[in-house]
Amino acid sequence: RGKVEAGLEKYAVLRADRAIERADVVVLLIDAVDGVTAQDAHIGGMIAEARKGAIIAVNKWDLVDKEAQSFDAYVEQVRGELKFLDFAPVVTLSALTGQRATKVLDLAREVDAARKTRVATGELNRFILELQTGHSFSRKGRELKFRYVTQVDIEPPTFIFFVNEPDLVHFATERMLANRLRERYGFVGTPLKLIFRESS
Repeated sequence: RGKVEAGLEKYAVLRADRAIERADVVVLLIDAVDGVTAQDAHIGGMIAEARKGAIIAVNKWDLVDKEAQSFDAYVEQVRGELKFLDFAPVVTLSALTGQRATKVLDLAREVDAARKTRVATGELNRFILELQTGHSFSRKGRELKFRYVTQVDIEPPTFIFFVNEPDLVHFATERMLANRLRERYGFVGTPLKLIFRESS
C-alpha cells in the first residue's frame, strides 16, 4: 500500500510539473480540512521556482469551524507554510458546488494581466527616489545607493536596479522592494524578478 501511495504521489507531482510548465497562472488547491500538505508545499515550491502567476484556492471552507479559526487566521497559517508564495492571493471556493469558481477565474485573468504589466522607467525612478528619501539602506557599515532602475521584461515582470555595491543588497531589502513595487503598481499574484548591477 505504501509503495502504491508513493507512486501515485510521484505521478501527481510529475503531472503538476508539466501543467505548471504550460501555464501562465497556476491555481494551487488546498483542502481546508487537511490544510497545507507536504505535497501542496512541494508543488507550491515548483510554482515559485517556475516564476508563474499563482492563486491559492482553499476548497471545503464551509467544513471549517469558523469559531475555532477565522479566515484571516487560516490565511496567516497557510502563508506561514507557503512562504515562497507570499505574493499569491488566497480565496475560498467549493469544487463540489462551484461556489466562487468564477471569482477564481476572474482573479486568474487579473493575475495574467499583472504578469504583462510594464512600468515606465521615469515612473520607476521617481518611485526609487521617493523610497530613498529619508530612508537609509545600510549594511556592513556601508550605505546602499540606488542609481537607476528600469523594467526589462514581463512574464514575470523583471527589474534591473543599478546600485553602488550589489553585495550590499540584503534579502530583506530585496523583499521590501518587491513588496513596495507590488503595493504601488499592483502585480497581484505574480512574482517579481529583481536584478542588481553595479553602477558608479
